[in-house]
Amino acid sequence: MKHCVVTTFHEAGYQQYGKRCIKSLLEKWPDTVSMLVYPENVSVDLFEARVQALDPLECLPKLQKFKLSNRDNPFANGTNPIITKQTKNFRWDAYRFSNKVFAVTDAIRRCKGDFDQLIWLDADTVTHTQIPEKFLNKIAPKNGQLAAYLNRRGYPECGWVGYNLKHPEILNFADRFEQIYLSGEFLTYKENHDSYIFWEIVQEMERTNTAKFKELGSKWRSGHIFIRSALGKYIDHLKGDRKIEGRSRERDALSFMHKLPRFLQQNFSR
Repeated sequence: MKHCVVTTFHEAGYQQYGKRCIKSLLEKWPDTVSMLVYPENVSVDLFEARVQALDPLECLPKLQKFKLSNRDNPFANGTNPIITKQTKNFRWDAYRFSNKVFAVTDAIRRCKGDFDQLIWLDADTVTHTQIPEKFLNKIAPKNGQLAAYLNRRGYPECGWVGYNLKHPEILNFADRFEQIYLSGEFLTYKENHDSYIFWEIVQEMERTNTAKFKELGSKWRSGHIFIRSALGKYIDHLKGDRKIEGRSRERDALSFMHKLPRFLQQNFSR
């Protein structure tokens, strides 16, 4: 299989973690894997044939249209529509997460035909162990599966999503993802960040038997599940202040274990 990775970051993010993400990918991933990055107002100074940087201002006109329409909308910029005193909550920060949404949909269209799987990878990740190509093939969505994602209790963790570029509905998925934001429909949902909207589309497509999806997480898990999945053997996800610490904490991987029956603990142990 042929794999392409996509990510995005702003200037501060590039310096703090984005550069490290790219470098570790180049060092630890198979040299057959390519990467698309959509840097926000920052120049990527890593010159490597496998990495292509695309300017969002030029390549993502739909993103610019969305931002122009919603830059002054408090309910697209972190304000809770029910408790309006809450003004800095990621659950209603569609403006912030729109960079990711439109980078994914653009990359789907660019990579379709040349690659089998497009992998969204959060830029605040670092690959610490060599990833075998057979691992990427194993966890990739196949046949009737449109995407592979980290499910958990509630909406999924979308720090990693693998998209099946051979699926007949992949372009319809991309169109739907975009239109929910461009039409303003995102304001009608309980939450409007990318992971919640992705989850709504997954459920919608499953209800209508339009597509199937591959679950890489577990309904038993919650919170910081990236490193508790099979991905944790190779990649660390530096969520929140872990970006400053430079690594996840031991309790991140173990905190949920005591709640499970013993036979499940054995299954989930790495």
